Amino acid sequence: MQPIPSPSSPLFPGFTERRLALADQVEMAYIDNSGSGDHPPLVLLHGIFDNKATWFRLAARLPGHRIVAPDLIGHGHSSKPTFATHPAHERYSPDMQAGYLAAFIAALDLDDVILVGNSLGGGLTLRLYLDFPALAAKVRGLVLIDAAGYPHKPPAHVRALGSYPGKLLAHAPLHTLARTCGLLRLATWRTLRRCFHDRRKIPPELATVARAALETPDTVYAYHYSARNLIPPDIATFHQRFGDITCSTLVLWGEQDRILPVRSAQLFAAALPRADLHIFPNCGHAPHLEYPDETTDCIKRWIKERDIA
Repeated sequence: MQPIPSPSSPLFPGFTERRLALADQVEMAYIDNSGSGDHPPLVLLHGIFDNKATWFRLAARLPGHRIVAPDLIGHGHSSKPTFATHPAHERYSPDMQAGYLAAFIAALDLDDVILVGNSLGGGLTLRLYLDFPALAAKVRGLVLIDAAGYPHKPPAHVRALGSYPGKLLAHAPLHTLARTCGLLRLATWRTLRRCFHDRRKIPPELATVARAALETPDTVYAYHYSARNLIPPDIATFHQRFGDITCSTLVLWGEQDRILPVRSAQLFAAALPRADLHIFPNCGHAPHLEYPDETTDCIKRWIKERDIA
């Protein structure tokens, strides 16, 4: 399970791209600045149809921390297996992703860590803490950025990719047709527009990375099952376990989020025993991209005030 380094990413100067082999010959790609010091390490977890590049603005603003940002399985540069021997309802499910992430964090031997998650990544931070006690013992805090965790209806584009259209799109001939006619480019742009309140703040680098990801049928296959199995079976009762989260938690949310309503932020703040809440006005689903300086300030202030370091 030794990490395999590869060339550094232009989006992350000072970071090294690595790959870590996990169970079943699955490899998780990640970036790591190999930082050390008195500040707690941060593990940054992205959302569905996203990748580690979403953190490039935040990572550059947090010197003094070791920062690790993986691609979820099926996303970015991580493996995209068919999981043909697994039941269809398990493939790329949140429980499966959490299992691989727990093994990944254990392999890196991280202690006193802060888990930071956006959207699905936020929901995964909660599952990692609640379902993996050995990992929870090493967690100093959670940062939930527009995080999944309460029942909600997925947006139309997520439902479409998780149903029959997404299954068809994973077939090579239809995928080629969608690529050549510009459908994938249009889908990428519409998805990004839905995540941002101010479209002028959409990083062109992320649009390029997202479109390139959709250009491989393997990615579409992984996205299809990720969307199909996005809502975990226990979603109706999952929030009843939030009282068991005893570490400090920072809840950050965009007031104009069109993916997950701001009402969820208030529910998190009420349910988590040691929660701090900050809502960004004029902001969508990704405060770390629309307001990176303000998001960084919130995290730094929270670490200091809660004495997490």
